[in-house]
Amino acid sequence: MTFSQLDFGETLAAGAVNAFVTAFLIGIVAGLIVKRYEAVHELRLQTLELEHQTRAALRTTYSQLLVAQRRSRQASAQLAQAGGEKSAPELAAEAGTAHDEFISLYHSLNLDASKQMWLDVRGLRKILDAMLERARSGDATGCAKLVGQARAARQNLERSFRDRLGHEPLQERKALGEYDRLPMNAGERP
Repeated sequence: MTFSQLDFGETLAAGAVNAFVTAFLIGIVAGLIVKRYEAVHELRLQTLELEHQTRAALRTTYSQLLVAQRRSRQASAQLAQAGGEKSAPELAAEAGTAHDEFISLYHSLNLDASKQMWLDVRGLRKILDAMLERARSGDATGCAKLVGQARAARQNLERSFRDRLGHEPLQERKALGEYDRLPMNAGERP
């Protein structure tokens, strides 16, 4: 039987069934599209929330690291001025503890750091390691020379931290000489 052989009632019934099936299929497809959109939207929200949490943790760790590096730097300078670990064992213990605190936060920061941050914080670590070594031996002059480089390394880290957060850096990157972990060609900016 063909469609042309149907009477009016049968044609109407066939049209109704056809409209129902079409509406049902469109409803299923629309439902799938909506579910897909909701899944993509949910994934975007989760990604934004994860980035927000990462940035918050990174900010907290960074601020703690700044305090720890300053304590380590100051403790090393005091130990060096006092003549080293043989002359001031209490100051040597304090300098070692302050440096250990910095190292712990250094490792925490590296978990969420960009490559540039990682290189900059490594440069800072190498300077603080050298300061502590010179301080333990009582080399006040050598330790004092590294204070400026430690500050420059901290500023480089701040610059790369701002970049990681999507902010414009406020200052130019400073070369750290032998402690620089980010190679720079002449006239090139990282």
